[in-house]
Amino acid sequence: MALPKLNDAPKYSVQVPSLQKTIRFRPFLVKEEKVLLLAMESENTDDILLAILDTVQACIADDVDVKKLTTYDVEYLFTQIRAKSVGETTKVGVNCQSCNEANEVVINIDSIEVKGLEGIEYSIQLSPDMQLQLSHPAYYTLFEDDDVKTDDPIESIFAMVRLSLDKLKTEDDIIDLKNESKENLDEFVGSMNTDQFQQVREFVENMPAMQYDVEFDCVCGHHNKHELRGIQSFF
Repeated sequence: MALPKLNDAPKYSVQVPSLQKTIRFRPFLVKEEKVLLLAMESENTDDILLAILDTVQACIADDVDVKKLTTYDVEYLFTQIRAKSVGETTKVGVNCQSCNEANEVVINIDSIEVKGLEGIEYSIQLSPDMQLQLSHPAYYTLFEDDDVKTDDPIESIFAMVRLSLDKLKTEDDIIDLKNESKENLDEFVGSMNTDQFQQVREFVENMPAMQYDVEFDCVCGHHNKHELRGIQSFF
């Protein structure tokens, strides 16, 4: 005989940052927490990224294609799911800016916001008859491009630039750059002049991210003001 389900999970609402759309979600259950813990213990980046994505997919109650959500969407949704699952505060270690001593700081997860959503310019005029459309890479693309995960910051930037290319509008055509090969995109980026590339690079480097400002007094007496950005800063 099948065993009964133990809990009727409550539903909560949250706004998807890039879509400005409200969706419902439930807290994660033991089966999802187990996958997360195993991924964290493995210290394998792909395992951790996939576990986060799978958790968000499992806990969202509405019809949303998680694979199309941006990196900051998935990270923010996971943070909110975690808050309702295991507690709305978390402790993080932040180094003192004066003595470099690690200090334990309590973060209110509900106060974490995605900053940088206002005033985003998604198009760049490359020439009088050529316009480049940009988009923030989907979280899922992090699995598909090893260059994004490299420790080489230059290669990582170029990879993120490549993944941010959306469409190229000319007088006669609209080219979907998402369908182009990595080699073709690298050649296209390589043909940009410094100013054109800098505009795309700024789009990538100013991508919205979770942010939380903390203040604390270190044992050395220094008063610290520190900005935490990205999911790796909070867990």
